Amino acid sequence: MNCKNRDSIFVPFRFELKLSISMKTIQRTFILCMLFALFSCGYLAAQSSPAFKQQFRYTKKTNAKLEALQGTIPDIPVADASVITPSGPVIGFREDTPFSVPLGSSYNVYSVISETPNAVSYHPDINSIVFCHRQNYQHPGGSGIISFDVSTDGGATWDTTTKQVTPSLETVGGMTINGNRYPNGCIYNPPGNTDPSNAFFIGTGASLWDDPVYGSNWGWEFLASSKFDGSLVDEAYYTTADSNIYLSTGMEYTPDAVWYSNLRREQNAAFQLFSPVVVAKMEFNSGTNSFDRTATELALDYSSGVDSFAVNPRIAFGPDGQTGYAVISGVDADDDEIYPSVKPVVWKTTDGGNTWVKQPRMHYQPMDSLIAYTIPIDGDGDGASDDPAGDSPRVPYLSQFDITVDANGDLHLVGSMLSSSDTASTAADFGFIWTGATATEIFHFISDGENWESYRVSDWYNEDGDLGAETVDERLQASRTPGGEYVFFTFSKSYYSVIEEDGEYPNISPDIYGYAYRLSDGYVVDPKNFGWAPGTVFEDFDFTDVGTIGFLHMTSPVSILDGEFWNQELPIVYGVPRDVNDDLQPIDYYFLRSAGFDDAEYHERGGMVNTEEIASLSVFEVSPNPSNGFVNVRFDIEEGTKYQLQLVNAMGQHVSVLENGRAFAGTQNLGFDVSSLSAGLYIIQLQTENGTHSHKLVVR
Repeated sequence: MNCKNRDSIFVPFRFELKLSISMKTIQRTFILCMLFALFSCGYLAAQSSPAFKQQFRYTKKTNAKLEALQGTIPDIPVADASVITPSGPVIGFREDTPFSVPLGSSYNVYSVISETPNAVSYHPDINSIVFCHRQNYQHPGGSGIISFDVSTDGGATWDTTTKQVTPSLETVGGMTINGNRYPNGCIYNPPGNTDPSNAFFIGTGASLWDDPVYGSNWGWEFLASSKFDGSLVDEAYYTTADSNIYLSTGMEYTPDAVWYSNLRREQNAAFQLFSPVVVAKMEFNSGTNSFDRTATELALDYSSGVDSFAVNPRIAFGPDGQTGYAVISGVDADDDEIYPSVKPVVWKTTDGGNTWVKQPRMHYQPMDSLIAYTIPIDGDGDGASDDPAGDSPRVPYLSQFDITVDANGDLHLVGSMLSSSDTASTAADFGFIWTGATATEIFHFISDGENWESYRVSDWYNEDGDLGAETVDERLQASRTPGGEYVFFTFSKSYYSVIEEDGEYPNISPDIYGYAYRLSDGYVVDPKNFGWAPGTVFEDFDFTDVGTIGFLHMTSPVSILDGEFWNQELPIVYGVPRDVNDDLQPIDYYFLRSAGFDDAEYHERGGMVNTEEIASLSVFEVSPNPSNGFVNVRFDIEEGTKYQLQLVNAMGQHVSVLENGRAFAGTQNLGFDVSSLSAGLYIIQLQTENGTHSHKLVVR
């Protein structure tokens, strides 16, 4: 593939504006209108125009709303300075252990620039790891051929011989594929097998071809497989008539299959926001030594409300392969929250992917900790956040995220939480956000599909660093142990020892940070730095000097339990560009060893929690629910206590005190008339001497 094509891919994910102002950097985004304009007039230029190179970051467009706000834009304060505390590095390496293992290269950074594919896969039954990428620099066939590396000893040694799994770049019907991009890589291990030589590598990703109508564009995806030694190669391509199925993401295995997710864009539609999610299942065919693919579309609700759009598809299964979740970030007509915002849209399966059921929408407003770390909106339109101490609405906004599923079948989602700058609910205004240093928070969400918990993990006070024309961002990744007893998140962050009011903190020397959660007791390990930090001196073990920073890291969806160096070890591959000023130069890859956690590091989670996380009463019921008349609130109290029952709206604002008194032990029944309330979501909060409890109420 000619490098002048710059390997871009057009995805409707996020469009970026960066303005230098007096003290802070503001990024404000108008997603939907830009999407309309870009889809309508820029679709043909997906491969060649530099304007489309900002994959997963916002294109640098003038923001019409900011232009309308004449004069100097004031500083945007953080939500509450008393709860915003930058997290420092925690170093935890083992002495006398290798820091990283070199794996080779690819032609440029566009093999791994996207954070959505799972390019690294570990399987405990054969103690093997694969890493999928576009083939090593200068190998025959060009940068569009997919290759993989493999380790059969848990990452200590690697076979980095170029093993081409898409050598022909041609469909069964003879159509020429111009090149393959953004690959996922996964291990398929036959049930009961313990010999790595019997296992298969399987990969998928986007394919580029010459569309006779639209020119060079996306619209196919490859599915390629081989044995670990590179034999039994099978190369296949898939598409859907009149659509683009183009960016495969989230690939991982279950006990009997391999799954990935994708989006389907209507190729001929003028307005490209309608993007149903596609989940694809690959089952091994022993007769052909290849994989049979079955795709299922998970439709969104376009009937009303904010114009629907779907981005960042993910899929993950629990250890048993039966309970799984497909998740996108977006908004559609099923969102009944008073302030529509970009949030997880979730489908769940409990039968191994045979059926998928869309889950109730997540609600941000009852999550006290999340709201506390969200900047208030610009209600008066002066270009600045409203008074953080006031009652102005706070509307969280999900940006990057990744998912995994634990041993109990619960979904774990790590998300970069931004702050919407207005409460608009129409396509003309929806999508403005405050971002930049001191404005991005990383949160851990846990859900069974219906109920949600939220916990703050860390800050991300960096700004996107530059890598040629591309950006270096937080790059969230999720993983779990084979049995799902532990959950892990990793992210990219450049450490600065002092957080200054007027400073800029670009992510130009990224370290890899890791966070851990233990299912048995809810204990955590706070984010620790797996890379080098200023002031840290390593004298007692050997590491490569390039290992002090790690660009574009990738974490396997399954991690190692009882590893060589740690109780839990994270298989991570990272890159080091040969020229950080030129994204078309080769990038070298390294397997990061000694990234992990010990059981002794786990501790009780500190900080704020949301009201849904506090232990629930044995009975706390609100019925009928929904209601437009009288409701009955019933709750059990084990011992006498003072209590207060109050009503809070979806903005988190106090509406009224329903009851205030003392209750004796036993069941309490209280009735209230809600017919005078406006329709919408409310929270009934019960405060007792033993804690706070909450229950949602929908008024119609």
